[in-house]
Amino acid sequence: MSTAIVLFGEIRCHKTRYYQAAMEERGLKYEMAEVDKDPVAAKRLAALTGSANKFPTFEINGRKLRNPTLPELDKALAREGLYDPGLVHDKESQRFVRHMAPSDAFVSYAWHGEHMVLGHIETDPTLRGSGLGARFATEVFEHLESAPHEVRLTCPFLRRVGATRPEWRAKFQLKDT
Repeated sequence: MSTAIVLFGEIRCHKTRYYQAAMEERGLKYEMAEVDKDPVAAKRLAALTGSANKFPTFEINGRKLRNPTLPELDKALAREGLYDPGLVHDKESQRFVRHMAPSDAFVSYAWHGEHMVLGHIETDPTLRGSGLGARFATEVFEHLESAPHEVRLTCPFLRRVGATRPEWRAKFQLKDT
């Protein structure tokens, strides 16, 4: 079976079953390489990790990913163009992120009292001029439209995009242009 996603593991392993459920939940096709039942699968895993006992392990388009968290799995799948987890709000890093290749796009923010201040948007330089920044900013703004807190924009690019709709001008307290 040739597929972009291979899950090496054993069905009796609870983590393997956890990842199987995650793949089913995402609607992704994958190869289940049962290392305890298939000697070829065990050899493939050993070639990938150095041991047939290092499971569960994913091989995603030839890249090894061992025992990832679900956000790590989603990021790896998104960067390979195999899954779209949508807009990710990383509260710890204070960023809105869109996982993609060749690098993630993000909007960073900081809290100033009760105000969320969006200060920077970053997209891969090779994608600049493609409209990606405006589409990503739109996605972030749509996410924030119903936010109960005030949102301010200090980034000139975000302010330009925010000024394109009357509801955003009101939400972000931008003057009519």
